[in-house]
Amino acid sequence: MTHTVILIEDTGSLLAHERAHALSAKTGFSVHEIKPNKPPKQFNQAQWQLVYTQNGLALRLSSEPSWSDIRVDFASAALQYRKQHGGGKNEAIAKAIGIKGKQSLNVVDCTAGMGTDSFVMASVGAKVTMLERSPVIAALLEDALLRLEDADDAFAQSLQLHKQDATDFLCEAINSSAPQNIDVVYLDPMFPHKKKSALVKKEMQAFQMLLGPDSDSEQLLTNALKTDAKRIVVKRPNSAPELANQQNRTATMAIRSKKHRFDVYILN
Repeated sequence: MTHTVILIEDTGSLLAHERAHALSAKTGFSVHEIKPNKPPKQFNQAQWQLVYTQNGLALRLSSEPSWSDIRVDFASAALQYRKQHGGGKNEAIAKAIGIKGKQSLNVVDCTAGMGTDSFVMASVGAKVTMLERSPVIAALLEDALLRLEDADDAFAQSLQLHKQDATDFLCEAINSSAPQNIDVVYLDPMFPHKKKSALVKKEMQAFQMLLGPDSDSEQLLTNALKTDAKRIVVKRPNSAPELANQQNRTATMAIRSKKHRFDVYILN
């Protein structure tokens, strides 16, 4: 991975120091304080900067100094508005995972990313396990969950993070003799964007730089189809073909939103 550092901008916060050093112990990334009123030019050689700010953990790219901070915030005004007014169980993603009435589903989100889809699925009643293989992205997700817990927000109980490659997770589920307790496997493979564009969010550009090409999406679907899940949901751009898989399975149905299509494979 390109050089990554952990920076403490909120130097007066004991909690920021504790969490920065805890993250360093897990990842091996070095920790440094940013002196007040002094730009951290000495860290410009680190492309990926995980910065503890007064608003929690943020990601900064030294190659993109004009970008604002990239943060995961499940309590943000945008997500809370969507939770309250986004259509609830009438949203396309809610219909795709098949949640109805007061039931709860156990969903495994194999491609958690910024956690937005996980949040929406949890907001309509699902229990969501987020999988994230990148330690940088996982750090942003974990900090967002910790901030929910700090605020005694019960919503945190609906989201769980596993810092694990989804292929490994699914293989373990397939080979386990214990009940898997997975109702839905959700996949949102990264779709390549060849050019930088205002239409491509900075988060997606950053993740493409961080993770490289998404070369295992077909294997993920292949493995997901081998689990005991009741359905598999694959999010695709409306113009994209169905994701290939070794079983040559085609989607049972497709549910469309304005920009995306959810290919649904009903198994059990």
